[in-house]
Amino acid sequence: MKDVTTSVDIALIIPELTEKIVGKRIDNIYHILPETFIFRLRPGDLRLLIEVERRIHLTQYDYPTPQKPSNICMALRKHLVGGVIENIQQYEFERIIELKVSTGRGPLLLVAEVFRRGNLILVGPDKKIILSLRYAKMRDREVVRNVEYRPAPPSGLNPLKMDLQKLQNIREAGKKSILKTLTSLISIGPTYSMEILLRAGVNPETESAKVENSEILGVIESFKDLIRKIVEKDIEPRIIFDEDNIPIDVIPFPLKTYENKPFRKFISFNEAVDEYFSALTTTLEIEKAKSKRLDEESRLSRILREQDTQRRLLEETVKEDRARGELIYSNLHLIQEFIGDALKMRKAGLAIEEINENLIKKASSLNIVFKPKMENESFTFEIGGSHLKIMRNETPQQAAQRYYESAKKSSEKLKRLKESMRMVESKIKNLSSKVEAEELKVEVPKLRRVKAWYEKFSWFKSSDGILVISGKDASTNELLVRRYMEEGDIVMHAEIHGAPFTVIKAGGNFPPDSTLTEAAQVTASRSKAWSLGLAAVDVYWVKPEQVTSKAPSGEYLGRGQFMVTGKRNYIRGVELRMAIGLQKNGEEIRFIAGAPSAIKRHSETYVELVPGKTPAGKLARKIIEILKPDIIGRVSERTLKSMVEEVARLIPAGRADILSRGRIIS
Repeated sequence: MKDVTTSVDIALIIPELTEKIVGKRIDNIYHILPETFIFRLRPGDLRLLIEVERRIHLTQYDYPTPQKPSNICMALRKHLVGGVIENIQQYEFERIIELKVSTGRGPLLLVAEVFRRGNLILVGPDKKIILSLRYAKMRDREVVRNVEYRPAPPSGLNPLKMDLQKLQNIREAGKKSILKTLTSLISIGPTYSMEILLRAGVNPETESAKVENSEILGVIESFKDLIRKIVEKDIEPRIIFDEDNIPIDVIPFPLKTYENKPFRKFISFNEAVDEYFSALTTTLEIEKAKSKRLDEESRLSRILREQDTQRRLLEETVKEDRARGELIYSNLHLIQEFIGDALKMRKAGLAIEEINENLIKKASSLNIVFKPKMENESFTFEIGGSHLKIMRNETPQQAAQRYYESAKKSSEKLKRLKESMRMVESKIKNLSSKVEAEELKVEVPKLRRVKAWYEKFSWFKSSDGILVISGKDASTNELLVRRYMEEGDIVMHAEIHGAPFTVIKAGGNFPPDSTLTEAAQVTASRSKAWSLGLAAVDVYWVKPEQVTSKAPSGEYLGRGQFMVTGKRNYIRGVELRMAIGLQKNGEEIRFIAGAPSAIKRHSETYVELVPGKTPAGKLARKIIEILKPDIIGRVSERTLKSMVEEVARLIPAGRADILSRGRIIS
């Protein structure tokens, strides 16, 4: 599903914006979300929406405006309100839009960067930065007040200016796929690179070095056709839908990629982009917020129905197992007699079929409704419609006790289930009184990040960039070992009862010592040693083939438990330390937890934890407070509250203290 505009999209939306907004006066500016601004233009009451990192277009949708403008909003108003837009252009076919605004203070340049980690920058007549949504010093440029503005480095060649000889030399990319080569070479993005290849009839996975001359010529012709459409503004705007009628892309002209997908046409590309993004990220989400209570009620009702089905099954199981136990005792003499007869006949050399015939005859002669049967490993009896099974290695009394124990376990499950049902019923009853105003608050939602498979576990990336995964509980511990542990991985465990397995995914290579040390530290910290307040614990590593689910004879392994065989490679005295860091990835902010040295490398700011007594909820609020300066302005207060729960879940054993400059501050 598309969630950002491409450079091709921008190239074809700019002419439409030029026609509509050049010569218009900026009447007001609204900062409606951390990265979204609306510029009200007159005459005509037009609304130009700029969402940094995502899109720029005129919108016909009404957005709520904050009661109090942000600092950057007030600064933008100070410099731009009353100014006239003289020009709008795309910079070098990048996802960078430049608006030239004529003001009483001279010509100003408003730069909107709609790529990942983009920005909104106001540049003065002297080409120096007046203000910016975000300030940063990067390897290739500085976004700082009073420093000369420099555009972000190009993502590829400008397709409108590039030498076609570059395409002739595409084989020089070697083993890299032709799709990756095109995407990195030209500033058009993967969607249009794929389109060029599809139209040329070239397999996108073909190694660049293996592309035939005829295929290269086809790519060049396909590329020329794309450029012609852009230059001539040969557009047929449309929104593409999937089979479930969910919008998945907005495009300026038909693409072979979507030739079998349903679509909806639009007169202008701006209208299509506005409809796609506004409907997708606003209207649908607003309706979702309003129906949140109903969705939750439906979910809980479904759970209750499933629990009720389970309740009936458990009640039947309890009833039947108790009845079987009682039947054994009430018919104990007969059962013992028939078992004794069967064993004697077996000892005499009779086949099981003959034995069963004799048992049936005896039951008939006694004129009783009793169907005994001998099997290889057990005896079965049908008494009054109930089927009893007595194993050959147990007495009838032991079999009866087995049925009673089964009934007892089912009864305990039933008790817990009924308590859970009462809680669900209470939640359903109280739902209507818990509709918070926040749920109905109209705000522009962001598209949800698709979680990686390993995020169901505790995870982090080592300072070497290697994925390290640990189980969270017995269930995920078992899932990790059974499904995701692979040949070539390294498996770790702390030398203490009550520790998760940790798997280092180094792609079949032996990990560096730094990764081993960091993985060992996390393994130790996520063990019971943390809740016991220990300072250090031994950790060992083994290979996957040394981990087995088979218990030694006479022993039992519970859920999530495994045996480790063979030599254990110890890392002695591993110190219990964890860190929680703030990681920014474009517009996304998330917290990560792991070994301090790894978190320091992969996050902007972090706190270090040691075993302690501060409850997770209280500690999470403290961590948020410490890191708040790096969060504020990027998320709503509502999101900030939910982050407390996110951080609390990362704290080992639900309790810890914060270590700062060698001293505990929590």
